[in-house]
Amino acid sequence: MDAMETVKKFMKAWRNRDWSEMFRYTQKTWQSKGGNNPPSLMDWFGPKKLTKTKIIDVYEISDCCVDITLKISYLFISNLKEAKIRARVICETEPYKPNKDGTWGINPLSILREF
Repeated sequence: MDAMETVKKFMKAWRNRDWSEMFRYTQKTWQSKGGNNPPSLMDWFGPKKLTKTKIIDVYEISDCCVDITLKISYLFISNLKEAKIRARVICETEPYKPNKDGTWGINPLSILREF
């Protein structure tokens, strides 16, 4: 699976409010840190009910790090809002080991800082 496919699956899980599935598409380093688990994702992303996503730009930083910019729509307290967000996607073989032969995963904090 490549970086764009990982982002699509992460966003689909967010839209479906499937926090365990969302967690599955986070980066290995983030997964390895204590306290970072599906309930954290629910607390952070749950108040914003994602309705639409569209990838608008892909910027390759290196062969194991990509920034993907998306335009999203979401409901927040019954108000429809739009935002442009950037997801940092990192390929790792294990926590803190970026490697092009690893598994792609999103750093969810990269999205949160955007809105």
